[in-house]
Amino acid sequence: MALEAVLESPDQQLVKASSGLEALRYLLEDDFAAILLDVKMPEMDGFETASLIRARKRSQHTPILFLTAFKNEEHLFRGYDLGAVDFLFKPIVPRFCSPRSRSLSSSHETRNC
Repeated sequence: MALEAVLESPDQQLVKASSGLEALRYLLEDDFAAILLDVKMPEMDGFETASLIRARKRSQHTPILFLTAFKNEEHLFRGYDLGAVDFLFKPIVPRFCSPRSRSLSSSHETRNC
C-alpha cells in the first residue's frame, strides 16, 4: 500500500516532492502542517533538507517526520537533533500513520488560530 493512500484524507491536502530541492521549492510558496522526509532522497538527503528547512524562520517550527528503512541510533540521534518529532520505519504500518498525521494536522490548526 502506498504511503499516499494511507495519509490521504478529505480534510488534508498532500503535496508530494520527489527530492529535497523540490520540497524546499514548495516551502518557499506555502506553509505546511507537517513535513514527511525520506532519509534517503536524490540530490540531498532528508537530514540536509531538514537542516535547510530549520534554517528558515518561517518553517522553524513545522513538525518534521523522517521516513527510513534503517533502524539505527545514528539516524535517530541525527534526526532528533534536527528537530524531528517522530520517525516512521519502512515497511509502513498503515494503522500507525493516520493517527500521527491527524495529530500533527490538528496541532497546526491550533497554532494558526
